[in-house]
Amino acid sequence: MTNSPLRMVYDESAGYDDDTGLLLRRGLSDHERRQAVTLYRLFNELWGLCLILGKPGAGKDLFGNYISHTLGRYNPGKKILRDEPPRELFGDYAGIFDEAAISGDLKRMKDAAKGLGIAQIGEAMDKVADEWAGGKGRVMLQHSILYLVEYWRYCYKREPHNPMNKTMGGIHKVKRHLDTLIFGSVQQLTDLDKFTCLPFVDWVVFCGKASYDPTTFEYRIYKAHYNRRKEILQPYGTPFPITVDAGKPRSFLGDGLITIKKPDYQPETEEEQIVLDVIKAGYNTYDGLVDVIESGDDMTEREILQTLKELRLKMKGYRPKFVLDYPCWFGTFNSKSAVQLSSPLKVKVGD
Repeated sequence: MTNSPLRMVYDESAGYDDDTGLLLRRGLSDHERRQAVTLYRLFNELWGLCLILGKPGAGKDLFGNYISHTLGRYNPGKKILRDEPPRELFGDYAGIFDEAAISGDLKRMKDAAKGLGIAQIGEAMDKVADEWAGGKGRVMLQHSILYLVEYWRYCYKREPHNPMNKTMGGIHKVKRHLDTLIFGSVQQLTDLDKFTCLPFVDWVVFCGKASYDPTTFEYRIYKAHYNRRKEILQPYGTPFPITVDAGKPRSFLGDGLITIKKPDYQPETEEEQIVLDVIKAGYNTYDGLVDVIESGDDMTEREILQTLKELRLKMKGYRPKFVLDYPCWFGTFNSKSAVQLSSPLKVKVGD
């Protein structure tokens, strides 16, 4: 009997290093390209888990909308998934990811735990969650940016056998293979599950309002490590700062145009008169407006922007006028529209 030669089988399909890379959208400015490269490197080639921390009003929703839209705009290979629909100004997004979107899969997880004792429930649900993340979940989440508000509702520590909690645990385990970057906003880290969530966190973002401008928010992004012995998530390293003026006109949102909503409005200051006259003359983009006014040495850009905000926004210390409309980050989301997960699929012992 002769020995048959050993047949070698190789895997020549695209691997992780082949699949991922920095492919930027065409038409970006030099500044935008530099920012795109910086964010790509900051967020580990756009995969991982980042928690957005802050009290109500600190700018969590603003950062979530800003960063998901920005990364999606810079990187056309990424699709944006959310758990709440944005406003029209946000533009295209791939769809909704929440309990309703995967209710059938959550029910299958619940069914797998029926009749089991408390010791077996977690293991059975973990198995189904891992299978989902590697199958249907992979199709849904591959190459995505996932932004979820009130993240504790997905990974609540007091509901260890909630199917959604188990599902997120399965996603967290394979986030690198999914090439998925997850952003979740939360007020307190202590609400999050120490098994399905906290050990997988890669970054934390601390949010706060700037003291010098009511429409500007400051963010500090830290790398994070979960200390299992102390059971705490520890930020470390030098923070990466991001400052976002949510009230500044943005040409890449919507049509980018500044429009007058109240044409009969009587200007109350010389600055308002100049700004409105130039807009009426046809200079209805922010860059065009600034170029014309600054060329006449009438106002600085800071004065122009302040006047625009006072005419467009409801700001603390100023009487709301709503004379103008223009696209800005405030217009991409409604902070009061956050979904409320009802979690009807909880599992009880003997259910």
